[in-house]
Amino acid sequence: MEEIIEAKRDLGDGRWDRILKRKMVELSYADTYEEAKDEWEATGRVYKQKFDNNHPDWTNGHAGHCLCGHPVVYHFEIRNTVTGVHECVGSDHIGAYLIIREIVRDTGINAEDVTDVQIQTWLKDRVAVMKRDAWWDEHGEHFNEMYDAIEDIDLVINNKRSDITFNVITRQYQYRYQPKTRATGKFGDYGYRMASITWRWDNPNNPKNQLNKYGYPNERLWTDLILFHALREQHRVVAKRHTTEINRQNAAHAEITARKIERERIKKIENERRMILLKEKRRLEAIAWEEGREERERLAKIRAIEVEKARELAKERRKKHAETILSASNENFETLKDYYGLPDFVPKNHISSDIRSYVVIKEMLMEGIQLDVHHLRTLKRILG
Repeated sequence: MEEIIEAKRDLGDGRWDRILKRKMVELSYADTYEEAKDEWEATGRVYKQKFDNNHPDWTNGHAGHCLCGHPVVYHFEIRNTVTGVHECVGSDHIGAYLIIREIVRDTGINAEDVTDVQIQTWLKDRVAVMKRDAWWDEHGEHFNEMYDAIEDIDLVINNKRSDITFNVITRQYQYRYQPKTRATGKFGDYGYRMASITWRWDNPNNPKNQLNKYGYPNERLWTDLILFHALREQHRVVAKRHTTEINRQNAAHAEITARKIERERIKKIENERRMILLKEKRRLEAIAWEEGREERERLAKIRAIEVEKARELAKERRKKHAETILSASNENFETLKDYYGLPDFVPKNHISSDIRSYVVIKEMLMEGIQLDVHHLRTLKRILG
C-alpha cells in the first residue's frame, strides 16, 4: 500500500468530518448523525482510482473524491441498511464503526468485542484484494501475454544447473533444470542473472510463489518479466540449441534401440527356424525309426543267434582245451606234482568251476611255475 490506512473510531469536528456527517444524515432515515451512523456499514468492496471511466456504480459520479468531497485514491463502499443507498468514502473516513458492523454480521460476535486488530485485519485484507484487482485490471492482459511467451524457455535460461538425464518411463533423454531461486548481480548491470520467473510466480514446489502469496507479481518480478520478454528471441536461440542436442541424443538412442530390436527380431526368427528344423528332423527320425523297426528286430534275432553260437563254440573250445590239459603231462608237471605231493585229479568228482581252476593251475605247473599259497589252498580244496 502506498499509504497507511487506519480506521477511526468516530468522526471528529474538522471540516471534512462535518461535511460527511451532514451528507450521511441526508442519505439516512434518522435525523441526527448519532442515530444515522448506526444505519451504515462497510460492504467490503474497495476501489483504487484509475484515470479512465470504468468506475464502480457506487462511486455515484464522484470517483476520486470521498462522499465529503475530499480527494481520495482508495474508495471504500458503504451501504445504508435502512434506505439501501450505496456510497463511498475515502481512507480517512472508513470509520471503525462502519467496519465493525460488517465484522459482527460475518462473525456473529458482539460489537463491543471487536478489537482494533480485527478492524485493521479487515482493512488489510480488503486493500490487498483491491490492489490485486487493480493490478490485473491495469496489467493483466499484458502480463499473461508475456508470461505465455516465455514460460517454456524460462528454466532453460534462469537455472542454477542443467543436466541431460534419461527418463526410464518415457525412454527419452531430457534436460533437467534446477530453477534459480535468487538473483545474482544488480538489475540493469552487466552480468545480472535474474531468478526463475516461473519459480517465483506459480511453481507449486515454491511455497512462497507470488500467485498464492499476493495474487499478483511484485515489482521485481514484473520488471524481470518485461526484460526477459524483450530478450526472448536470443533466449530462444539457447533453448533451440538445447532442443537440438536432446533431439540428437534421442535420435541416436532411437537408432541404437532400433538396431537392437532388429537384432533381437532376427535372432528370434533364427531360433524359431532352428526349432522348426529340429522338430522336423526329430519327426523324420521318428518315422525312420518306426519304419526300420522290423529290420532291427530281424537283425537283433540274427545277432542273438550268432552270439549264442559263439558262446557255444567258446564253451566247446574251453571244454576241449580242458580235456587236452587234463590228459596231458610233461616233465615239469610230474616233478612239481611230486614236489607238492599232489594226488591224481579225477574230473568227474568235481564241479565245472573246480575243473577250470585245476586246469589253470596245471598249466602253470606244466610251464614250471611255482605255486603260491593261494594256489595250494585251491588245490587242497579241489583234491581233498
